[in-house]
Amino acid sequence: MNNILLSSRAFINKGITQSFISLLGNIDFEADQIVIIVNSVKEGKNHPKMMELQQTVQALGFENVILFDALSDKSVMLETAKAIILNGGYEFLLLDNLRKAGIIGILRDLAAKDTPFYGISAGAIVLGPDLDLYDELYPEDNFNNDVDMTSINATSFRIYPHYDVHLKLDRHLNSTINDFEEKTKKTITRLTNEQGILIKNNKSILIDPAR
Repeated sequence: MNNILLSSRAFINKGITQSFISLLGNIDFEADQIVIIVNSVKEGKNHPKMMELQQTVQALGFENVILFDALSDKSVMLETAKAIILNGGYEFLLLDNLRKAGIIGILRDLAAKDTPFYGISAGAIVLGPDLDLYDELYPEDNFNNDVDMTSINATSFRIYPHYDVHLKLDRHLNSTINDFEEKTKKTITRLTNEQGILIKNNKSILIDPAR
């Protein structure tokens, strides 16, 4: 599937910002609607980070930037979006809310039709195949004791965001992820706070300003 951007932090550098713009093709900054899904945090549209992201996208020149609550807003807004952003927060909460809203299939279908998606942190995780790694690493975050870890599956990439920061906090993190990979035969793509992955035209490109 094409037209997907994944990163740890939103628009953190020029490479990630330019990659987002490149996903969109021809742009009508006045009319094109950018939809930000807010269901990765309990506060939803009222969370400061959601409002901050809305302002960041508006600062890129987009006049029609919508905060979307999957539990209360109509899904037709997704189908007319120029691009859909899944912001960071809690990956289990995001997945649970998308399931409750019944829009997992809609998001998967839109991704298959090449609607541009940008997943940030938890959003990048949930765009992937499953939350198996996080159920093993952070079971305390699985508030509803979900058994089915299947997520949107818009991309085959299983992302671990903020890897550089988390590794400093937990020196065993790399070996723990390695053990998971060996046990499950699932590859985990570790992203630092500055990195991203652009998936476009059947190719994936690592965005790394350090290179």
